[in-house]
Amino acid sequence: MTEIKQLFYFNWKYRNYKASTFINGLFYFLGRIPFIGKIVPTTMLYREYGLKKGFTAIKLLFSLALSFLLHGIPFIISFFISKGLSDVVGSPITIFFVWLFLFNLIGSCLGELFLSLEKQEIQFIINFRVSKEDYIKRKTILGTVEGVIFSLPGLVIVGLIEKNILLYLLIGIFSLISYSLLWSVVNLHLTLIKRRLLAKLAVCLLVAGLEVGLIYLLIQSNGLFAFQEKFVSWASAFIFLIICLPFFYLYVRFNQFDAFSRQMFASSEIMINYSEKNTKDQEYYLGEGKKMKLEKETNETDLSSLKGSKYINALLFSRFKTSLRKQLIYRIIGITVIMLLISLTFRFIPMSISEAKFEKIVYNFLPIMFFILYILSFGKKVVQTIFVNCDSSMLAYPFYRESKAIVRGFFYRFLKIFYYNGIISLTIYLGLLFFNVLNHQILSTDLLLLFLFVMISLTILFSFHELFIYYILQPFTSDFQVKNPVYKLVDGVFYGIAYMSLQIKTAGVLYALLVSGISIVYFIIGLIVIVKFAPRTFKLKN
Repeated sequence: MTEIKQLFYFNWKYRNYKASTFINGLFYFLGRIPFIGKIVPTTMLYREYGLKKGFTAIKLLFSLALSFLLHGIPFIISFFISKGLSDVVGSPITIFFVWLFLFNLIGSCLGELFLSLEKQEIQFIINFRVSKEDYIKRKTILGTVEGVIFSLPGLVIVGLIEKNILLYLLIGIFSLISYSLLWSVVNLHLTLIKRRLLAKLAVCLLVAGLEVGLIYLLIQSNGLFAFQEKFVSWASAFIFLIICLPFFYLYVRFNQFDAFSRQMFASSEIMINYSEKNTKDQEYYLGEGKKMKLEKETNETDLSSLKGSKYINALLFSRFKTSLRKQLIYRIIGITVIMLLISLTFRFIPMSISEAKFEKIVYNFLPIMFFILYILSFGKKVVQTIFVNCDSSMLAYPFYRESKAIVRGFFYRFLKIFYYNGIISLTIYLGLLFFNVLNHQILSTDLLLLFLFVMISLTILFSFHELFIYYILQPFTSDFQVKNPVYKLVDGVFYGIAYMSLQIKTAGVLYALLVSGISIVYFIIGLIVIVKFAPRTFKLKN
């Protein structure tokens, strides 16, 4: 009984640790956001323990609810697979049968053979001085217990559908336990051999191959339904119960658990360190900056008259001017070729489209233009480059963090991004003018002026946005990690807005004025925020 209490005590303590860490991080980053930071001060991290405990409890409840939901997904997928199999064999194949063979057997095989510790688990073991051997031994048993508990709602629903709750509950519970213990014992032995990864992959492929082969043979021989009827029975529940006992004994009596724990702990640390160096986040948020090459030109502009941060910014942009120019040329060539093809197609292939109809097509193209300019923008590329090649080092120096230096640097960088984005927008607009001239002035002057206004507004928006959130949230650490969840959220939302613009089928003057107006208002408010708050928020995170 004491062992069971200890088991759940460690699990509850670890869940509390995870939830508290999340809440601390959330409060910290919310406290750094202008306006919101005054409502949620960072002192919440060190005081107001009652309130923080309340938020931690909510996070715990949410994570538990999410676990139930995630364990229900295999049953939902099994429902659709069972429908397909039933149509193939001409007899009813149950959800439970599919879940038992596909998700229970294969899922437990993959889950147990490739069991590893999360970064927070390693931190928990180190910070709370928990025995590695005890924690890892309990982790498997606890994982099995949690798997059973979180699968109960799905098993109950399936039992209700099949009108035999007790049978499906017993087979489901005992099969979960027996499969988990079986693969845990196999994992204990495979982890201690030299070619452990290859051996585990071979076992998984063998099990999957045998299972697929068995199902295929049963379908071909019209025996799948009969096999299901025999397998889902009280005898199966009893057999699974019997299987649990020897494998539980083999697991708890394994005499090399200390070596297994050391190996698993070391492997998990290696994987975490490797993933931290090569995370998708890092590639997405800083990958472009790392690819940019800084090159010294033979006829480089003399910058000796500049000083301080102004000199550093000018030197940086002069050094990666070649890379930026090359990418700009590729964009210009691509846009020019596309616009030429469109113009010549409409000029030499007769199309019975009226001027009014054609203007409507151009209006409907405005939302698509929003997404195109977002994709072609140099904003993210420049932001990543200046952090990787400049700010990650220079933010350590006091003169670089002075208010005037930060604000001046922002405006200098904004104008540089606007320059490159402006050339792209100008190329598109010149292409539109060329199209209009070639096709006998089919577009009205009002439309061309409105299109120009929209292009200028969007160029300002896309030149400003990435730099703005970079200066206000500064999400990057000195070792090139992305630690600010708010930055990821804002970046995702902005991409979502750009993507949703593709779904807009009809647009007109109102859309053009609305998008342009919002862009300009956002730009003006953003400038005020930058001047007031950037000197406080633009700091290097460790």
